[in-house]
Amino acid sequence: MRLAGISGAAVVLVLAATALSGCQKDKINPTAGGGGLAGDWRPEQGNYTARFDNGAFTTLAGDTGNVISQGSYIAVSEKQVDLSWSSNVTNTQNTATCQRPDINTLNCTDGGGKPFVLRRISS
Repeated sequence: MRLAGISGAAVVLVLAATALSGCQKDKINPTAGGGGLAGDWRPEQGNYTARFDNGAFTTLAGDTGNVISQGSYIAVSEKQVDLSWSSNVTNTQNTATCQRPDINTLNCTDGGGKPFVLRRISS
């Protein structure tokens, strides 16, 4: 069988590859809310709360509760989380890659190379 110059076997291979890539993507790139990240986290140093909620990432000032930055996160794997946010204070963009050694700790390094650690305080 031929469809527009492509053999039936080629069509089946393309469809199978597409289906497999979708499954593989879901496996290594869970939904942003996945991975048990939802809840409030605090840094070891700093006076703010980081809130993870279904792919949205916000930080709240510890003294006023005002939103000081907002962005998004995605669980790349069970052990890696990527953050992207915009500061409402400095009007700058930033990113961070976080390693997750256990379910209550994120060891992060921001785009400028500065490390920070977040620990879960509630879910």
